[in-house]
Amino acid sequence: MRRFIHLDLPPEPVINDKCVHKRLKNSVCNNCANSCPVGAISFGFMDAKIDNELCYQCGNCLFTCPVDAIENIEPHERTYQNGVLVISHDEPLASPEELIVWHRQYAIRGMHIPRPLVDKWLPALAALNLKLETLQEPIWRLMITEPAEVDSGRRRMLFRQKLDNQPLDSGKVKTGLNARKQFYPEDSWFHVELDKASCILCGACAKVCDEQAIEIENYQFSIDDKRCTGCMSCQVVCFPQSIHVHAHVAKNSEPTQFHYYGGTCQKCQLPFSTWTAQETLCPICAQHKKQGWL
Repeated sequence: MRRFIHLDLPPEPVINDKCVHKRLKNSVCNNCANSCPVGAISFGFMDAKIDNELCYQCGNCLFTCPVDAIENIEPHERTYQNGVLVISHDEPLASPEELIVWHRQYAIRGMHIPRPLVDKWLPALAALNLKLETLQEPIWRLMITEPAEVDSGRRRMLFRQKLDNQPLDSGKVKTGLNARKQFYPEDSWFHVELDKASCILCGACAKVCDEQAIEIENYQFSIDDKRCTGCMSCQVVCFPQSIHVHAHVAKNSEPTQFHYYGGTCQKCQLPFSTWTAQETLCPICAQHKKQGWL
C-alpha cells in the first residue's frame, strides 16, 4: 500500500483591502512594487496582487507599504552579536528601510560580511549610512571577514562553531512605516508640499489622510511630515493638483502651518474658505466668473 505524506503549504502572500490601490481608483502608490527585486507585485483597476510564483518572500515590501496591507510574508530572521549584524551566508539582501529599523530596535552599529558577499551588501549599507547622516545618527561600520578554512576532520568540522565561537543572537524587526515612525518619532521620511496659489481649501486631502498628516480646522492648514507614510492619497484626490508628496528624510521635522480665512460668497451666499480676507467669491463662482458665466 502506498503511503502519502500530507504537506500543509504555507498560505500565499496577499495584499489585503487596506491597500490604497483597492480604495482609490487613481492611486499612484507603488512603494511595494518599487522595492520588489523580482517584479512580483502588479496593479490593476482598484487591485494589487503578488505573484506567488515569482515572490521569494524577501520581505522588502513589508518595510515600504504605507498601510501594512501585505499578509503572509514574514521579515527575515537575521543574526547579530555585540551590536553588529552578522551575515554568515548568502541570505536575502536587507533593504536600507529594514536596516534603519535594526539601527534603533536592536542598536546595531555595524555589519560583519564575508568577502564574497561584500559587493552584494555594499549598496544597501551605503544608502543606509546616507540616511543615518541626515538623521545625525552614528553610521554603520563595515567589517569584512575572510571565508573560514575547511577543516577535514569530521568531528572538528561538525562541532567547531559550537566549541570555538560564542553563539549568535537572532531576531526579526518590526515592519511597516508606522513601526519606523515609532522608532523615529521626531523625524520624517516624506515631505508634503502645498501650492497655495492653486489650492481651493476643499479639504479632500485632510479627509483622505489616515495618519492625520494634514489637518484643516480652526483657520489653520497644518502639514505634519512626521505623520506621513507616503501613500500619496492626498495627492490623488486633489483635483487642482496642489499637493505633492516626495520621499525626503529630515531630522526633527516640525509641522508647517498656513492661515486661511472664512467668508460668505456674494453670488451664491454659501460659506467658503479662502487664503485672503479680501476674497468675495467662492472657488466655484470665481471659476464661473473667469469663464464668463457670471
